[in-house]
Amino acid sequence: MDDLAYAVAMAAANAAAATPTGSSDLAHIQGEILSWDEASGVNSVLVNGAAVSNLKVIQSGIGLQYSKGDTVMVERRMTQWYIVGKIGAPGGSNVNQIKSAEVSTTETTGSTTYTDLATFGPQLTINIGSSRRCLLMTGVRINCAGTASNAYIGGTATVNVSGASDIPVVGSVSAAMLAQTTPIVGFASNHNRNFVLTAANGLNPGANTFTMQYKSSLANPTCSFAERYIIVIPF
Repeated sequence: MDDLAYAVAMAAANAAAATPTGSSDLAHIQGEILSWDEASGVNSVLVNGAAVSNLKVIQSGIGLQYSKGDTVMVERRMTQWYIVGKIGAPGGSNVNQIKSAEVSTTETTGSTTYTDLATFGPQLTINIGSSRRCLLMTGVRINCAGTASNAYIGGTATVNVSGASDIPVVGSVSAAMLAQTTPIVGFASNHNRNFVLTAANGLNPGANTFTMQYKSSLANPTCSFAERYIIVIPF
């Protein structure tokens, strides 16, 4: 038997020896994700040096996702294998959390580029795991009034992501009205939008800080912003 064949045979023997074969036996073993198909859940897991294919998965969370290299707990009950979930150290990026932040104060800006308001934020920092995905929910109340000639007056809010990621602008939440030559009585409205951020957007694992910023379409008249919030749900 050559060296490669011997190594493969020993790995298979080690995996088999570490798990029970009896009809009522149970074992828990640490494994490592070798591959995971996001669409189908087809998988391969390294267990005691041997690759085990297409383990069943115990569902958890709002969108199950594993990535190559993730450390997982594997359970074997009789002849059936299961992926129980990820193993992560306290404070690590494997931690799943839901965070929100809100600022109710009304503030005004005449900036036509994204900026902070006098009352900063809202802002929150949250750990993104190896899936590199999250649901971002944003909302704001926008108030605009004034006089302009055949121009849209309005305001826009956005979220930037810093820290482990560098995403300057995530979508936008906006409101606008065409201002004719006569004064506008004014408008105020609540707006919210939801975004799914992924690796394709540049979202990286680790501590990510989400911050809301604002701008007006015109330097004058300006718009004010209130009841601002951010919710982030990694999955």
